[in-house]
Amino acid sequence: MSSPSGRDPGEERWAVPKRIGYIAASESIHFVAAPLLAAAAITAIGVILADGDKLRWPDAAVLALTICVTLFVFSIQRSFNARAHLFSAADIDDWFGTADRPPDTVLKQHQHAGLKKWRATVRGATNAYNLGVVTLGLGACLALAPPEDATFWQAFLRWTASGVAAVSAATEGISTARIWHSQRSGSP
Repeated sequence: MSSPSGRDPGEERWAVPKRIGYIAASESIHFVAAPLLAAAAITAIGVILADGDKLRWPDAAVLALTICVTLFVFSIQRSFNARAHLFSAADIDDWFGTADRPPDTVLKQHQHAGLKKWRATVRGATNAYNLGVVTLGLGACLALAPPEDATFWQAFLRWTASGVAAVSAATEGISTARIWHSQRSGSP
């Protein structure tokens, strides 16, 4: 007996992400934001190396920003590798049309396995991206600390800016830790 939708109740459906917009959001952060932030961090490294004598902790800032760049590049690569496993029913129609299309049961099995692999791989990319944002904030915090010979107002304003960067990095760090905890505990 068929169901009211016209589908056999035992028929496997196309896999759908838990959050429909997550694919587009993931691609935005990994293929747009991460490259731009990595480029900004590389530029900051260049500026720090050229004018490090004007900073309190230039070497620590360069280290944090180098880690940041590495995490963003890892995020891009990991997401690229993940994307190879992701396809939809519309992609199948575009690729095969109706003439040479393999059976839907086979395609759905591949799509289910691919989505599972995509989820696992993109999780690593997202974790690297989030940690990259934390280290970017840390690098900014270290670069903004005033040199020891700063005047009172220079020191005040630079410490304030450094503190804002530190609070932002800590907030992102806490958010990232919560995400990791929810992933380990199996929360959605």
